[in-house]
Amino acid sequence: MPSKLLAAALLTATAALAPVPVHLVAAEFQKDASFSDNDQARDLLAEGVKEFRAGRYKAAAAAFNSALKLNPDNQVVYHWYLAAGDALVVQMEGYDELSEVLKDTLRRARIYQRELRTSPKYIELLMGKLAASEEERVVATLELIAVGPLAVPQLLGRLGEDRQDELRAHCRAVLTRMGGRAVLPLTESLKSSDKRLLAGAATVLADIGDARALPRLTALAQSKDLDGTTRIVVQRAISAIRETSGLKDLSASPEAQFFAEAQRYFRGGERVHDEMMAGDVLVWRWKADEADPLKRLAYVKVPRYAWNELMAEQLLFDGLALNPAAPSYQPLLAAVLAAEVAETDARLAAAKERTTPIQNSDEDAAAIGERVAKLKEQILRVRMAGGHLFGALAESIAADRSEVAALVMRQLQDRWLARADLNLPIPGAAAENKAGSVLVAALDHGDKTVRYQAAITLAHLDPAVAFANADKVVGVLSDAVGEWGARVVLVVEADWRYRNAARDHLQSKGYLTYTASDGFDAMQRLDEAPIKDAIVVSGDLSPWLKDEKGRMIDLPQQSGAALALAMLDDPRVGKTPVFVALPEDPLKANALQKTLEAAAAERTAANRPGAVAGFVRKPYAAVDLDNQIQAGLAKSEIPNANRSAAEDVALRACIALQQPDPARTQFDLGRAAEALIKTLDARSDAVRIEALKALANAAQGRSGDRVRTMVGKLTDVYAAQDGELKPALRAAFLLAIGQLDPTTEPAQQIIAKALNHDDAQVRLAAAEAVGHALRIAPELLARFQIAQRLDVRDAGATKPGEQPAAQPAQ
Repeated sequence: MPSKLLAAALLTATAALAPVPVHLVAAEFQKDASFSDNDQARDLLAEGVKEFRAGRYKAAAAAFNSALKLNPDNQVVYHWYLAAGDALVVQMEGYDELSEVLKDTLRRARIYQRELRTSPKYIELLMGKLAASEEERVVATLELIAVGPLAVPQLLGRLGEDRQDELRAHCRAVLTRMGGRAVLPLTESLKSSDKRLLAGAATVLADIGDARALPRLTALAQSKDLDGTTRIVVQRAISAIRETSGLKDLSASPEAQFFAEAQRYFRGGERVHDEMMAGDVLVWRWKADEADPLKRLAYVKVPRYAWNELMAEQLLFDGLALNPAAPSYQPLLAAVLAAEVAETDARLAAAKERTTPIQNSDEDAAAIGERVAKLKEQILRVRMAGGHLFGALAESIAADRSEVAALVMRQLQDRWLARADLNLPIPGAAAENKAGSVLVAALDHGDKTVRYQAAITLAHLDPAVAFANADKVVGVLSDAVGEWGARVVLVVEADWRYRNAARDHLQSKGYLTYTASDGFDAMQRLDEAPIKDAIVVSGDLSPWLKDEKGRMIDLPQQSGAALALAMLDDPRVGKTPVFVALPEDPLKANALQKTLEAAAAERTAANRPGAVAGFVRKPYAAVDLDNQIQAGLAKSEIPNANRSAAEDVALRACIALQQPDPARTQFDLGRAAEALIKTLDARSDAVRIEALKALANAAQGRSGDRVRTMVGKLTDVYAAQDGELKPALRAAFLLAIGQLDPTTEPAQQIIAKALNHDDAQVRLAAAEAVGHALRIAPELLARFQIAQRLDVRDAGATKPGEQPAAQPAQ
C-alpha cells in the first residue's frame, strides 16, 4: 500500500480544502447546510482517527458512521485512507466497535482505488515519481506494480525512448518486478518494428523468465527483417528463459510452440486459471498504425469465462500468420471457436436461472446476451473447417470439454461435412487412421452428453458403410430419449487422482460432474453455474495455499470442514445437499465427523443451517456416491434445475431416430420402440410429437412386426388423454397408429372419431392413418368410406349466391 509520502504527493494533484471544525461530538453530529457533504465527511473521518487515538472507540465509530451517512465521494474516503496509513487502519479494524463501519469505509476507498488505477494520468503521475527522490521512487514502484498490466504500455513506451536512460532503467525494473502479469502485454509488443522497443521488451522478458514469451521470441529471432544487434538480444532472451523455465532442450519450431500454447489455454487447468486471475482478464493487441506510440499496445477487457478461448484464438492466428499450411492448426481453431459459442450459451442459461446477486458485470444476463448476439455467426467459421471437424472433436474430448464436443458433433450432422462413408472406420479392416474413428469412439465416452450427441450425429448421417460400434447407436439413442433431468454435482477435491476418480464414478451413474481443486476454485464454479443438485467436499482439504511467489499462506477457511460449513451459509447453495468425503485414515475420519456433528448442534441451536447431508468414504466408489446423493436429494426437495436441458436431449434423440431410411438402414430402429412409448405419458408435447414420428419410422424397419404389436399401448395412452390432446399432438398419435396398425378395434374407434374432428390437421392425419395401413380388410375400408361420404351433389350447380331453381310441384 502507498505510504504517507506518496499520499502527500498524490494529494497535491487535488486542491486543498480548508478543514471544517466539528463543534459537536461525533455521536451528536448533525448535517450543516453551510458546508458541502464532502467537507463535513472529511472532517468527521479525521475526528474518528483523533477519537481512536484517545482511546474513545465508540466515539470513533460514531464519527465514521456519521461521515458515511453523508455519502461522500469515494475519492474523499480514499484520500483519508492514504493519509491515515495502512498500519493505523489495520489496528483500528482489530476493535469490535470499529470493525463493521471500517468494512464499509475501506470498501469505498478500494472502489476509488480500482478506478484510479485505470487512469493514464494517475499512471503518468506515478512514473514521474520514478525520477524523483529514492524514497518516492520506491513507493511509486510498489504502486505501479499494484496497478499491474494497465501500466505496461506507458512503461514500455519509455523503453523505446533514446533519452532519460535512468528513467528507462527504473521502468525496466518495475516491469521486471511486475513479473508474470507483464508477460502477455510485453509479448504482444514484440510485433513492433521499433528495434529499441523490441530490445527493451526482450530484455525484460529475459529478466522475468516466463516461457509464455518463447513462441513470439522464437518467431522474432527467425525474422529476416531483424537487425543483427536486436537478433542477439532476442536470442539471449530465449536462452535465458529456457534456462529459467527448465526448457533447455526446446527445439520446436515457432509454429509448434504457438500451437502448444494455444492448446494449453484451450484445455485450461490450474495454471491458466492463475494467469487469468493475475492478468485482470485482459487481451492485448498491437496496433501498428496508431500514431501515438503510447497507444499502440492496447488492451480489451473481456469476460472472464471467454478469456481462455480468446487467448488460444490469438495464438492460433499468430501461428497461422507464420505458416498458413500448418496441418494441426485448423482442428484446434475450430474447437476453440466452437468453445466460444458453447461457453457463452451455457453462461446465458445459467444467468437466466441465477437467484443470487451477480459479483461481476460479465455475469449479467443482458451482457451475456449481447455476446451471444455478437457470436451469432461464429458457428459459420466452425463449419468452414469441414473435415477438420473430426480433429476438433478429438481436441475437445482430449480437453475434457464435453459441451464443445457436443457442439462440434452437431455440425457433423451435415453429411457433406462428415463424409461418413469415407471417414468412419470399417470393422475388421486393416488398422487405418480414419478421421471418423473419434466419432465412433465417442459412443463409449464416460460423459453421456458426448455419448448422446455421437449417437444423434450418426443417426442423422445414416451411413451406408458398416462401421465399428454401429450396434450401439440405437441403444444410446434409447437412453437419450428416456433422459429426464441430468443431476449436476460439484466435487471439491485437492488430489487430482481422487478428483478424477470421483468424476468418473459419478459420470458412470449419469451425473453431470464439475470438479474444483480448492475452495477458491469451488466458489468460482458456483459463480459460473450457481445451480447444483449436490456438492461433495473433501474433508482433508489443506488450509495451506501458495501465493504468487510460491510462499505458503495459512487460510483456515479453506479446510474441508470449514468450507463445507461455509457452503451451508452461501445463498448460492441454498437447499443443495452438501456431503463431506471422509479421509481414508480412520482416526482423522472419526475426528472430522465429530467436529462437524458438534458444529451442526451449535448451528442448529443458533437457528442456522446446521448439518451436512451425509458422509462418503475414500477412495470414492460409484455405488456409495450414488446412494448418498440420491438419499440427500430425496430429503432436500429441491427442484431439478436441468429438466429443460434433458428435454432438449430427448427431443433431438427422437428427431435423430426419424432420419434413417427404415428400408435400407443398418440400424435396428425397433430397439428404441419401448423408450419412445415411455415418453408418451409425462413429457412435453414437442417431445411426444417427435417420439410418435420416430415410432412410426421404426414400424417400417426390419423389426417392424415387433413394433406394430405395441399399437395397443399407443391407443391406451390416446384414450386416457383424449380430452386434453392438442391438435398437433393428436395428429402425431394418428400418424403413429396408422403406421403401426390402424385395424385394431381401439384404433378404429379413435380414427372414426378423428375423421369428424373440428381441426383439419386432425382429419387429415386420421385419413392418412387409414391409407397407411399395410393390410386393411375391404369391409373395414368400406365402412370408413361410407361413414365419410361427402354429399357434393349440388355443389357447382349454381353460381355462388344464386338461388337454386324451384323444385317441381309434386
